[in-house]
Formats: sequence, C-alpha cells, structure tokens
Amino acid sequence: MTNYELDKLAKSVAGEIMRRVEENEELLDIMFPPRCLDVKEAAEFLCIPVGTLRQKTNCIPHSRIGRRIIFTDRALVRYMKREQKEVKA
Repeated sequence: MTNYELDKLAKSVAGEIMRRVEENEELLDIMFPPRCLDVKEAAEFLCIPVGTLRQKTNCIPHSRIGRRIIFTDRALVRYMKREQKEVKA
C-alpha cells in the first residue's frame, strides 16, 4: 500500500470515528473522560470573569458539592457551541 493510499484510508477511518462520536457522546466519554473544573478553572476555560460565570450557572450544567460548583470541560464545550449557534441565528 502506498503512503497516499494509507493517508486516504486514515482520513476515511478518522471521519467515520468523528461521525459516530458526534452521534453518540458516550463514546467521547469513553475515549476521553471528562475533566472536572472548579469555578476559577471553568472561567479560565471560557475566557470570562468568575463573576460572569457564576451568573450563567443557570445556563451551564454543573454539580454542587456542598458550596463548591463543579463543571466538566465537556459541558463547557457544549455551552460554547450552543452560544455560537445562537449568535449566528
């Protein structure tokens, strides 16, 4: 098999994997377990002030452990994608 054929096959396989992951996010969790972030880390991840993030907690899925608020990186990415769609609309 030539390098060109291998590259073409690799791109095809990668495309199929991405399609299946987009259809079933559980696969993404298996391949790359979500990372938990506290409020400061989540605000840095989103590039927004901590106060703004605290105001938006009603829009972003999170968990509370006592008084601590915990986000997953996956939930923050979904939030950003949702916000981008609303801005474009």
